[in-house]
Amino acid sequence: MIPTKFNANLFIYSMRSALSNKKIKDFIVSTRNDYVFLVDDNLVYLTMMQEEIKKFLPNSRILSFTSGESCLEKIDLHPFLILLDFDLSGESKNSINGMKTLREIKHKSPNTEVVMLSGVDNLKIVVNSMKFGAFDYVVKGEHAMNNLRSKIGHVVRKLRIRDGRAEKNQFNWLFKWITILVLLVVI
Repeated sequence: MIPTKFNANLFIYSMRSALSNKKIKDFIVSTRNDYVFLVDDNLVYLTMMQEEIKKFLPNSRILSFTSGESCLEKIDLHPFLILLDFDLSGESKNSINGMKTLREIKHKSPNTEVVMLSGVDNLKIVVNSMKFGAFDYVVKGEHAMNNLRSKIGHVVRKLRIRDGRAEKNQFNWLFKWITILVLLVVI
């Protein structure tokens, strides 16, 4: 084997070229999923929420469901946000309610933020929702859409912070490995 002299400038140039490759950038900097799920058995309220979300999050892909079961069938899309009605009557007698749906969502997609909706302002429901992983709780009524906009804003800010930390950790990881590689080649 013929020993070769290490050229640091060539190595750095090669790494910059590799990092400019879109596939590698996409691997290093993961992007958050843009799905929003709306789950409510009241079609009028579901339509109102859908129109409001389109205005507030115009780049989101919105999927609407009238039952917890239909929502859970698509949970593998890992939406970043689900607005979930507590009192789902469902399409059949064996339908699951909002609380059971919440538990399944958090089990199958733990990073998905869920905002519970209810027509009743009940402290026990609020506490149980938070206990099982809901991000927040909104009471349906005349101020519900304003409250939803506020809660969605909080979710988006939380996810930006979380994504920023993840991105920083990925770059730190990459920098450590490049440093180790450089040291191994130099030594």
